[in-house]
Amino acid sequence: MRAAASARQLSFRPRPVPADSRLMPRIHQLPSHVVTKIAAGEVIERPSSVVKELVENAIDAGSTRIDIDLEAGGTELIRVADDGCGIEPDDLPLAFAQHATSKLRSADDLFAIDTMGFRGEALASIAGVGKVTLQSRPPALASGSELRSDGGDLSPIRPWNGSPGTRIEVRHLFYNVPVRKKFLKSVATELGHVCETVTRLALGNPTLHLVLRHNGKLVYEVPASAGLADRIGLFFGGEVRDALYEVDSGPGRQRLVGFIADPKCDRGNAKLQYLFVNGRWFRDRSLGHALQESYRGLLMTGRYAVGFLFLTVPPDSLDVNVHPTKAEVRFQENSLIYSLVRATVKNRLLRENLVPHIAPPTGETDIERREAGDGRQETPEPGLFSPRQAIAERTVAPWEMPAPAPWRAEVVAPVADPFAGLVRPTGPAPRLPIPSPEPLPQLEPEAEPEPVPVSSGLTTTAPPEPTATPAPFPLPAPGTALQVHDAYLVLETPDGMLVIDQHALHERILFEQFRRRIREGKLEVQRLLIPEPIDLPAEQAALVLEAADALRELGLEVSDFGGNTVLLSSYPTLLGRRPAHEIFQGVVDYLLTKERPPTRDALLHDLTATMACKAAVKAGDRLTPEEISYLLHLRQLAEDSHHCPHGRPTSLRFTRQELDKQFGRI
Repeated sequence: MRAAASARQLSFRPRPVPADSRLMPRIHQLPSHVVTKIAAGEVIERPSSVVKELVENAIDAGSTRIDIDLEAGGTELIRVADDGCGIEPDDLPLAFAQHATSKLRSADDLFAIDTMGFRGEALASIAGVGKVTLQSRPPALASGSELRSDGGDLSPIRPWNGSPGTRIEVRHLFYNVPVRKKFLKSVATELGHVCETVTRLALGNPTLHLVLRHNGKLVYEVPASAGLADRIGLFFGGEVRDALYEVDSGPGRQRLVGFIADPKCDRGNAKLQYLFVNGRWFRDRSLGHALQESYRGLLMTGRYAVGFLFLTVPPDSLDVNVHPTKAEVRFQENSLIYSLVRATVKNRLLRENLVPHIAPPTGETDIERREAGDGRQETPEPGLFSPRQAIAERTVAPWEMPAPAPWRAEVVAPVADPFAGLVRPTGPAPRLPIPSPEPLPQLEPEAEPEPVPVSSGLTTTAPPEPTATPAPFPLPAPGTALQVHDAYLVLETPDGMLVIDQHALHERILFEQFRRRIREGKLEVQRLLIPEPIDLPAEQAALVLEAADALRELGLEVSDFGGNTVLLSSYPTLLGRRPAHEIFQGVVDYLLTKERPPTRDALLHDLTATMACKAAVKAGDRLTPEEISYLLHLRQLAEDSHHCPHGRPTSLRFTRQELDKQFGRI
C-alpha cells in the first residue's frame, strides 16, 4: 500500500526543467503605441470602420451635413467634413488620447447612453494605424486649429482658416501594420463595405444630408429632405420601395416604426433586414426570427422577408457596450421587444390583401416591350421553345440558329400554331415554356421542310404556308399522365405509379443541358439590344462585379454602370422567356450566401443550378398534355433524373403491390 501511494506521488511530480531552458519572462507594461495598435485591431477592421466611427462622431456633434470623400476604396484617403459644433483648440490633443471623450462623466452614464459614440478610443485607434489630420473650428471662434498625427506622434497645433465644423483626413490606412493591410480586399469590395456603412447611417438618421464621393465621382447624395421611404428607394431600388407597408406600434415606452415589404418582394437571404434602436444599426438573431415568424405561411422555405424596423426604447433599458464595434446590443426586456416586433408586423400584414395577382403571360420580354412601345416590330426571343413551338418550328432548332450580331436585333417571322383548333385545359398558361431537347436523330422528320425565313434587319419576309408536321415525340396515351394541383405529374407505370415534381424535374433537365453546353463550348448567348440596368445595394454590386468572369462563362455579361447600378448585357438563350432580371436576382442571392469565395468549379456548378432553378416551371404552372408528354420524354434523356441539382427528389414511386396493400387487397 505504501509503495502504491509513493508511486502515485511520484506520478504527480513536475518534470524537471532542463538547465538550458529560458527563464519565465518578466511582466512589463506595453508601450502606448503597441496598446493603440491592439485597440485598433478590435475597432478598426477596414476603411468602412473608419468611416463609421468618424461619421458617428460628426452626428454626435450635431451636424446637419456630412461629406465623405474616398480614394482607392478608402485605403489611401478617407476625408469626413461636417458642420457640427467643432472642437476647442486646447482639446485637440485630447481627441487623440485613449479613453478621452465628451460623452461620459461617470460609470453610471454607461447605463443611459444616448449618443452614437461613448468609449473615446476610436480616433486614438485610427491615429495609431494611419496618418491623420484633424482640423476644427467652433462656430463661436473666428478661426480654427489643426493637429496632425503620424502613427500616434502628434505635431504642434497650428492655426487653420476654415468654415465652422470639423474636417478629418485619414491617409494610408494600415501603412505601419502591413499584416493588416494585406488582408484588405479589392477596391470594389472595400467601397462596397463603405457604401453599406453609409446606407445604415443614412437610414438611421433620416434628417441628415449625406454625400459620398469616390475618386472624385459622386456615389450617393442623400438630401435632408429625403424621407425614409425615399432613402430606401435610393439604396435598394424602386421594386422594394413600391412594395413597402408602413408599420407603427403606436406610442408607448417601447415603440416600433418603419417599413416592411410585401411577401412577393422576398429575398434568398436576410441582407435586406435592417434593425435600428434609437437610431443605431444593430444585428440581432432573435429579432430577425421575430420578423420571419410574422411572415410564417407567406414565404417559402429558404426565403426571407424584407424589413426596415426602427425601435425606440429608454436608454436605461438598453446596453450597447457589449461589442467592440457596437454592432450588438442587449435589451433589458428582450422577450417584450420580441413580442412587439412579431405582433406589430403580423397585425400589419393581416390588414393587407396579400393574394397575389397573376397577370396572363404575354410572351414578351422587357426588351420586346420596349421595342413595341418604340414603334418597332416585336422580336420573338431566340431560345428554347415550348412543345407546340417545337412542333411548328422544328425546321429551325434554337441551337442551329445563328447568334445575332452584338447590338442588333434578329427578327423571326411568326409561324401558325397547329394546335390552334385543339381544346386546351382551362387556367393560366405556363409562365415558362418547356424547352425543346438537344438535337436527336430519332426526332428528325423524314422530309425536311423549307426553313423559316430569318431577316437580318428589322423587316421580315412573308412566312411560308404552314404545313402539317408529325409530332417529334410520342403523345401520352389517354389516362396515363395527368397534372395534380398544377405542381405534380401522376404517371402510370407497368408496375405501379410515379408522382413527379414538375419543377424539380425541369430544373434537372435545364441544369444538364446548361452544363453540357458550357462543357462543349456551345452555350448560345443572346445580347440585349438595350443593356438592362439593375440597381443593387453597393455591397451586392461589388460581389457581382468580382464574379463577372464566372458569370460571363454562364452567358451573363455584367459591367459597372456607376454608383450601385450594374448593366446586364447578355443572358443565355437556354433560359427561355424567363425575364433576365429574375435569373440575375437569383444569382445575386446565391453570391450573398457565401461567406468566402468558392472555387471556380464549385461557383460554376452552383450558379448553373441556381439559374436552372429560376428558369424552370414552378408549382402552379398549368401544363398542356403536349407539354406534360414532352417533359416526360426529356426525363428519359436525362443523365440523372432522380434528383434536382440541389438534392431534392424529382419523383416518388408507388408500386402496385404497395397500393394493393394500402387498400387491403393483400
